[in-house]
Amino acid sequence: MQELEKSAAVGVPAYAMVKKLIVDSNLRPGELISESDLAERLDIGEPLIRAAVERLVEDGLVNHVDAKFLQVAALDRKYIDDVYQVTKALEIQVAVQSIDHIPADAIEEFAMVLENIRPDVEAGNPYPVREAYEHLQRMFLTYCENDLICLILGRLQDHLTRVRLASRATDDRQWLHIEYWVMKDELDALRARDVNRLTTTLSAHMDMFRRWILQSWISPDQAEKG
Repeated sequence: MQELEKSAAVGVPAYAMVKKLIVDSNLRPGELISESDLAERLDIGEPLIRAAVERLVEDGLVNHVDAKFLQVAALDRKYIDDVYQVTKALEIQVAVQSIDHIPADAIEEFAMVLENIRPDVEAGNPYPVREAYEHLQRMFLTYCENDLICLILGRLQDHLTRVRLASRATDDRQWLHIEYWVMKDELDALRARDVNRLTTTLSAHMDMFRRWILQSWISPDQAEKG
């Protein structure tokens, strides 16, 4: 029993280490890998690597090719489209579940975040909008009472991080400027506790982002060549 617990404890960082290689694109999208190569690269025993890989297959970050090789999940337009279609459905439900439970002072805290970054946005430096969007998402998750939806959305975060990190190769200032004003509309809906307005605005927000990223997408391979 003690040996099993020890193996499980070691297995958690093995899973986290391989996942980080994938999310950060150190293992490139579409790259063929083997358990033995990963074990040697990370200096971890193959049984633990095998267990980590099986979890990553369940996460959709790795696919089996044959008995010897695995393949890192693609990071292309179809993958992005799939990820954001699912994310849209879940994030809207999280917002619906949370809107009546978010304290007024939490909404005003978000309002202050937007107000504080407005000078940057108007000066052509909209990068703080990324943190403001993450603040909004954390607020929804904090006050959503449907634990299952939050759990499923949490499992998508690695996929979203892959896309976000890779998308930094694009110039997203124009999108971030648009996103700032969209979030101002979402703030107004939150203040009014208007669920229909909030879901309509969130839906448009995510549709606009999905269209923007698909139109401007530069794959990690293209970015490296550039």
